[in-house]
Amino acid sequence: MKKCLLATIVLFVWTGAATAQPPREPAPAREGQPNADFKAEVNFVEVAAVVTDEGGAFVKDLTRDAFEIYEEGRLQEAVTFSVIDVPIERPLTPAGATEPVEWDVRAATGTFDGRVYVLVLDDLHTAVTRSHPVREAARGFVERYLGRNDLAAVVHASGRQEAGQELTGSHRLLLAAIDRFQGLKLPSAGVKRLGVYLRERVRDEMPADRSVEELEIAKSVRDPSAAERVQNARRMLSSVRNTATWLADIQGRRKALLLFSEGLDYDIYEPFNRNIGGSIVADAQQAVAAAQRANVTVYGIDPRGLGQLGELIDINAWSDYPQLDYGTFRGHLGELLLAQESLMSLSDQTGGFAIVNAGDVSGGIGRVVLDSSRYYLLGYYSDSTNWSGRFLKIDVRVKRPGLQVRARQGLLPPDRAQQTASRSVAGVDAATSPALAAALSKPVPTTGGLPLRAFAASYRSGDGKAAVLVAFEIDGAGLEFEPQEDRLGTTLDVSIVATDERARVQDGDRQTVTMRLLPETHARVTRGGVRFLSSLDLPPGRYQIRMGAHASVGDLAGMVPYDLEVPDYSRLPLALSGLVLTSSDAGSFATASPAPPFISVLGAPPVARRRFGRSEELTWFVEVYRSAVAARHEVTLTASVQALVDGRAVHSVRDRRSGEASRGTRTDSFSGTVPLKDLTPGTYLLRVEAASALGGRAEVREVPFEVT
Repeated sequence: MKKCLLATIVLFVWTGAATAQPPREPAPAREGQPNADFKAEVNFVEVAAVVTDEGGAFVKDLTRDAFEIYEEGRLQEAVTFSVIDVPIERPLTPAGATEPVEWDVRAATGTFDGRVYVLVLDDLHTAVTRSHPVREAARGFVERYLGRNDLAAVVHASGRQEAGQELTGSHRLLLAAIDRFQGLKLPSAGVKRLGVYLRERVRDEMPADRSVEELEIAKSVRDPSAAERVQNARRMLSSVRNTATWLADIQGRRKALLLFSEGLDYDIYEPFNRNIGGSIVADAQQAVAAAQRANVTVYGIDPRGLGQLGELIDINAWSDYPQLDYGTFRGHLGELLLAQESLMSLSDQTGGFAIVNAGDVSGGIGRVVLDSSRYYLLGYYSDSTNWSGRFLKIDVRVKRPGLQVRARQGLLPPDRAQQTASRSVAGVDAATSPALAAALSKPVPTTGGLPLRAFAASYRSGDGKAAVLVAFEIDGAGLEFEPQEDRLGTTLDVSIVATDERARVQDGDRQTVTMRLLPETHARVTRGGVRFLSSLDLPPGRYQIRMGAHASVGDLAGMVPYDLEVPDYSRLPLALSGLVLTSSDAGSFATASPAPPFISVLGAPPVARRRFGRSEELTWFVEVYRSAVAARHEVTLTASVQALVDGRAVHSVRDRRSGEASRGTRTDSFSGTVPLKDLTPGTYLLRVEAASALGGRAEVREVPFEVT
């Protein structure tokens, strides 16, 4: 971690700053949908209920009085009640393009009101031959159903952290994590046992009729892979439990866990297996309990659909003796039913449903999205004095006849150690306030009363790493001040932590700024806000950068996570740095950190907002990196602005750069200014492209922005 910066804030007034007030970026509002109340008490229980009529349609006109919640048969008081009806906001896709464009800024400006999904890809229980169907089904979910206001994560059950993806709204990152999926399922237990029997008991030609005793001997052969199956079952259930625990801090929203799996392939009812099978049952109970406590709904999705018949024929071919269960249609069907039973049990007990034996897996996933979009969220306080470590049955009813309710079936309360345990955050300075440390541990963006925006861009440095510029803004409207003699003051504590794909801390920064403002300066900061700039040194790789802020007055704390990929610039013949923006009104924010080295080109500090007024001028900056692959390496640089709705071009500049690379590389700066006064209000796309005269793929950076 970098050293703490203690300073008195200075309000930088940049040359050419406009006097007009910058447009505000208020918290998004959903018409007709109340914000859910958030409760932090351990004994506060949230229950999401899907209510449907006889035709299966969601019933959305119920009130709090229409519901009854029972815990262990005792009627509970619903202290919170919300009707959740979240629309799917499609990602922005430029006219003529097939892929959506990603916003390069992450924000926490209001209550998070999107859906939360975690795709658990069970590679341990998916046959390698069905890896592609799983990838296609998971990709289809992201491409068809993940909206702009949603977050999703990808978890591989085998524990490959580097292959997964933290919660993000980026389709590109999620699809890349899905494409890293590969099935690792063991062959059928029946086939394995039959093979052992045939090798050990029948080395010569086997007669067509065998005695009952010999058939019993065949059935008594133990599965040689039993120990590995046990380990795989427990690892998968551990993934479900750990994922649910991770999501527990997200309140006021239902969380959907989509478990793509062929189900556990370990027969806990087999006499040989019952002792070990008991441990698997216990693990399953712990997974369900964790999901119930966190209000996580599990949806088991069997990727086989109606495609099992081909597999059954293949496995049946292993045996010439259909009277043996192992390796036959009947034996394999028994394994299939046991496996699917595990998916149905996990789903039913958490208020979800399993998609098994379904030819239309995609349609079933659509039902999951409807479940996550329209439901009632009720909360009550459980009497912890009645907790005795046993399962508590929860029953949600509606008074109107003819309606069906689907909700989780109960709760296994945490033990006393879990109630008092606090979550530690790697890389956070010990002096960080408890409120900020708690915000940094959240899986989703949180304002805590502080509207936040964050931006990060990487640049090549000379030591094999990249210099990552971080811009972090706090809107002044969320800040509170207290009188200090003739001034108004507060202290802002900012913490930045960058972790790689294995959750290892690679770099970070902490800045503490004491603000003692004169009335006129206070008024200006309140209208604008405060901006923090920082620089991190990161090697090539994938990162999540968590940026959090704490204000001493009001004890307010919030956090924004930012996903960033740092390329290996040394291996690329042509590359672009991140694309940085500023505006003529950047000086309306107080900048509390040193300026980056390219500030002379921009003329103002980088900004994290992407909404600008027509009175402003927009300035952008990017660096171009070339390797010495030829004596002279000419690059054509093009920058354009187009309207997202119709693709209409409103601005374009072009430049050519040539020259020999020095010491194997060459760096050129490329910048420009876009007057916004002639643009009509709407959403636009700034696109910067570098193309080499030597051919090859052009390098592109795109940034959407709004004009008001």
